[in-house]
Amino acid sequence: MRCPSRRSIAAVARHALFVTTTLAASVGLFSACSQGASSSGGNGAGVIVPSGPPGEAIYIRSCARCHGADRIGDGTAPALDATRVASLGDQPMRFTIAYGKGQMPGFGGLTPTEVDDLINYLRNF
Repeated sequence: MRCPSRRSIAAVARHALFVTTTLAASVGLFSACSQGASSSGGNGAGVIVPSGPPGEAIYIRSCARCHGADRIGDGTAPALDATRVASLGDQPMRFTIAYGKGQMPGFGGLTPTEVDDLINYLRNF
């Protein structure tokens, strides 16, 4: 049996930390949403619904902390400008989103529809 390298252990640890913080943020978001719905008489008026394109909320939740809200990158993550996005085909983008690349973790928990919405957002907005 092969012993895992330090790099793979570090990658697993980073991924576990990412999953844990994402889960904690999601629980907090859902908790806030349910509180908003109940405080408004149960009609959901207190719940904030994203008004932008479908992929925008996914980008903000999954990508913006590294690639930036304005998609210019943070120095370690590349900018996701029109030229870079246009140079990638849909399948390479799907693969990178699902499995990661370099320092980027994979986001295998996204549904195929969410991935399509994200790619559409990156290409068109």
